[in-house]
Amino acid sequence: MQTIAITPDTPRLRLLGRMDLTQNPLCLDWTGSGLEFRHRGSDAWVELEAPEKSPIFYMIVLSDGCPVVRFPVEPGVRFYPLILGMEADKERTITLMKETQCMPDSSAGTVKLHSLRFEGELLDLPSYDLRIEFIGDSLTSGEGALAPLGNEEWITPWFSARGNYSWYACQMLNAERRILSQSGYGTVWNYLHDEARNMAEGYEKIAGVMFGPEAEARGCQKPYDFSAWPADIVCIRLLSNDAGGMNHKQSFEQDHAPLVQGCLDLLEKIRANNPKAKIVWIKPDSGCHPEVADEAAELARQKGLQEIYTFALPDYHPEDCGARNHPNAAWNQMAGQLLGEYLKGIL
Repeated sequence: MQTIAITPDTPRLRLLGRMDLTQNPLCLDWTGSGLEFRHRGSDAWVELEAPEKSPIFYMIVLSDGCPVVRFPVEPGVRFYPLILGMEADKERTITLMKETQCMPDSSAGTVKLHSLRFEGELLDLPSYDLRIEFIGDSLTSGEGALAPLGNEEWITPWFSARGNYSWYACQMLNAERRILSQSGYGTVWNYLHDEARNMAEGYEKIAGVMFGPEAEARGCQKPYDFSAWPADIVCIRLLSNDAGGMNHKQSFEQDHAPLVQGCLDLLEKIRANNPKAKIVWIKPDSGCHPEVADEAAELARQKGLQEIYTFALPDYHPEDCGARNHPNAAWNQMAGQLLGEYLKGIL
């Protein structure tokens, strides 16, 4: 049995998601953040920590992409089993991911990685073909994806990084994924038209939606190093909450031009930081002014930005939903496969 510290320099470990690599221990904030390793052996555990006042964050463990176990991280520091009783002479890729999104109202809310304990040996990890970054709202956080139809609870277990359209698209393309997503947030304002709750302003930070002393101490407001993980594709799935904010204020006519400009500003910011990436705006449902994305993309092209695309998924309906009128895992799988085919085409 071996126990090794989880650090950016630990051999044969892959860290997933944006995080401050100078931290000890490393901290998981975004959906889908975690670690990955190739293992031959029967058993493995991970040592995790959640601050005492943290919301309850859920983690998922995958073996070669298939779910093995899902669990909440309890306050304090303890070991959690990842795999137990596997055939000791077989090898597999083990992925540990944070299922629950950032919680901006809790500055201390995070999951900390301490160490990995395992029987057997670690092997070299297979490589990915692509890197894809996703920027979105609750639809990209997988909110409600694992809940029963008609459920109205806003609780952390219903979020999912695995039952998520971005997972299925990346699985098709053998792509590594990074997610920046927050429920209720938009490009320029949130679903209540609060301009402080947007995904664009903090894009260049490690976890720009997280403020407060604890969040800043773990590096959330530090500049993000785009060169360390150059994205091949950046997918944006925003505007649903911007539309909700305009509906809340009944202000579409006066807000139309500022919203298009805000989308253009985000496209320019993404292009400046990802000079070689293809940028795809996944348009919102037909009732959420998807034409705004097309207008902003066209303006970006007129300004000389290359490789800017828009893509429409089918609308989802009540029978496609889990909690709080959000699409379930089955709809997410269908959407991810459609997106994956589209991304194959533009590649």
